[in-house]
Amino acid sequence: MQKFAVINNKGGVGKSTTAVQFAHGLAKMDFKILLLDLDDQNDSSMFLGISQRDLNQSLSEYFTGSNNITLGDCVVNARENLDLLSNRDHEKLVNYFNKTSIPHMDLFQNKLSPLSSMGYDFVIIDCAPTKNIVNDAVIDYTDKIIMPVQVEGASVKGVGNMFRYLNNLDQPLEKISFIIPNMYDARTNESKRVLELLQDFVEDTKSLVTSPVHRRVKITEAGRHGKTVFEYDNEAGRQFFKIIKEVVENIG
Repeated sequence: MQKFAVINNKGGVGKSTTAVQFAHGLAKMDFKILLLDLDDQNDSSMFLGISQRDLNQSLSEYFTGSNNITLGDCVVNARENLDLLSNRDHEKLVNYFNKTSIPHMDLFQNKLSPLSSMGYDFVIIDCAPTKNIVNDAVIDYTDKIIMPVQVEGASVKGVGNMFRYLNNLDQPLEKISFIIPNMYDARTNESKRVLELLQDFVEDTKSLVTSPVHRRVKITEAGRHGKTVFEYDNEAGRQFFKIIKEVVENIG
């Protein structure tokens, strides 16, 4: 079971969109996937058409021990081969991490240990776009980081901030395994310039800058309709399949 965090400390870069498309794309490749929605807006759940009313229980109730629920009680089937584990109350979860006597870096390893016997090939974690104690623990728990970046002037600075974040956590910088240029517009020199800057910036690291996700309105529309691009737009689906295959081929 490989664990991927989809994270960027800057909002609006397509993080939840990336997490959802990766999760469903891998599921369509016959991998068994769990998507863990830890974004404070629950966008991944919404993009799959699942509201908080559809949940029997969520991660915040499980972590805090409400009603003696099990982890399996919190899992919802979202698509074939794709399960969703959502979190109803992000603030409650952060407060639990801050107050518990258990070292926070051990919490996911301990609490999510039942996942190892549930047959998942990949766990994809959609993180909130902030530095907080939960994200610190997620980074420690996961094997690799997928970092979506919007192809604009501030992108390289954002990548640098993430490398510094890992360094401050004493985490290996190699965890940032894949950088996905998002909202790319091949018609503009700015997009081409920033993409080259990203590639040059990580040249001496072990990060792979994948093929870019081209700017496409239908990608945003799909999420608003509670659908993935594979269900909504063939061209966008082909884009994401290409990138997912690059990731799968480069997993060590």
